[in-house]
Amino acid sequence: MLCATRAAAGAVRRQLPVPDRLHAHHSRRGPLRWAPEEVRRIRPFLHCPMQLAEPDPPTDGTLSPPSTDTPTTAAVLARLPRSAVAHFACHGSNDHTNQGMLHLHDHATAPLTISALAQTDLAQPRLAYLSACGTANPGTNLIDQALHLTGAFQLAGFPQVVGALWPIDDRQAAVVTESFYSRLTADGSGRLDPDQAASALPDTVRAARDRCPAPPSLRAGHLHTGA
Repeated sequence: MLCATRAAAGAVRRQLPVPDRLHAHHSRRGPLRWAPEEVRRIRPFLHCPMQLAEPDPPTDGTLSPPSTDTPTTAAVLARLPRSAVAHFACHGSNDHTNQGMLHLHDHATAPLTISALAQTDLAQPRLAYLSACGTANPGTNLIDQALHLTGAFQLAGFPQVVGALWPIDDRQAAVVTESFYSRLTADGSGRLDPDQAASALPDTVRAARDRCPAPPSLRAGHLHTGA
């Protein structure tokens, strides 16, 4: 997880607002092999990032209590209020009851759901990037009134949010993420400008299409919501 204090994240005009980056690459669906590479690729675009990372499985089979650097739901929710940018690289799901979730360390007992996010008071949100499967999928029960995780992050206060309509390829997600962040700094200043997210994402998807025309599902699932 990459995160910032309020003071650091508030210095938007002078430097990149420090992001909040969730890197949870082990879950019930198995490891996301490209999540560490995704972290490595976006770090150069971020100012003083702090990361919460899922620990490697113990070799002796014993389970240790979560550390302060473990991406538990409580740890994430504690950091979100003072974070300007939040980037999650983990598994996601929608259980078709309109309670989509991000699969953090303790998702089985304390999932980060839409309802949990709705109770978070954000001080200075700029951008949330949900590099996880199905985060923009509303489910099927109340499809005409549905709320998905991508929309929930926007309603919680993030004016720019990127999510995924369906399962996304782990390796392609790292490529798309790097290209997206590079376009947020395309003005040459070196500062990340989250307000360019609405144009940066389609430009990123078109560039991915030009590199690899087929299959479209590898790139077309990425969705931006916001102003």
